[in-house]
Amino acid sequence: MSPTPSQDNDRALRQFVPTLHTDVYDTIDPSKTKITQPFTAVILGGSGAVGSGLARAYARAGATGIVLAARRLSLIEAVADEAKAISPSIQTLAMQCDVSSASDIAAVATATRTRFGATVGIVVVNAGYSGHIVPDIAQESVENFQNAFSINTMASAYAAQSFIPILNESAAANTTSQKRLFLAVSSMSAPTVSGPVAHIHYCASKFAQVRVIEMLKEQQHAANGDDSIFFASLHPGGVKSDFARQSNIPESFLPFMTESPDLAGAFCVWLTQNQSRIQGLSGRFLSVKWDVDELLGKMDEIVDKDLLRARFAV
Repeated sequence: MSPTPSQDNDRALRQFVPTLHTDVYDTIDPSKTKITQPFTAVILGGSGAVGSGLARAYARAGATGIVLAARRLSLIEAVADEAKAISPSIQTLAMQCDVSSASDIAAVATATRTRFGATVGIVVVNAGYSGHIVPDIAQESVENFQNAFSINTMASAYAAQSFIPILNESAAANTTSQKRLFLAVSSMSAPTVSGPVAHIHYCASKFAQVRVIEMLKEQQHAANGDDSIFFASLHPGGVKSDFARQSNIPESFLPFMTESPDLAGAFCVWLTQNQSRIQGLSGRFLSVKWDVDELLGKMDEIVDKDLLRARFAV
């Protein structure tokens, strides 16, 4: 039996453009660009493979400050040291933070405002949770569901509450046309409804996160009458990380997890540097694997058909 459109949605999304990348390529190489300074990048969940890649990318692109927050302070301090090795003049702030705690995220926001003022250019919510893949709902634990929604969904809402006011302050103080960015690291599991890795607690919570980002974009426009903040959900590709290993992903899937942890960071820097060309992508689901020139080539279609957003087919 052929898959239904819903069952085939993740495959179609993966192949939205013909060319898919697994590593940094010339067009998005962060070492070949220079961010308008001052510029501070905030990475919530900055200790893992993707988070450290984000920090390296913004250090290479000339960010003047980086805020790193995660549960294990020693790990984000190591990432901060790595950023300083790339760019010795960069200012770093490493803070212990449980992203499922609204008060912890608020504390990071307060410290960020105190240390870096109206220089915050991007906030990336990179934290994620997945228990072991369980194909039967009867075997799922309540704890897995609670943790998944607390981290995969609520963390983005908490971050928005605390950091969107700071991004608006930074946008208002900015004398250039550069917009601010609020990005959530999502997953191709968000549109997945069936198959060997379609475990409900992870897929459903990541789908909910996508909707949060869509609504934040709409709310920002309605409240402020402008689009001074760019919003997006980002699929980081298949990265062989501690997160992936702890999720008990089937061995048969590991050969397909070929993306560099630096790809997501390079893609985010490209978004930062090409805001006049990407505004039509705000509020949408994007994959860092997609070739950016081919993505821009589909901009009219994306906007006209309102693609890369969640909605019920009727």
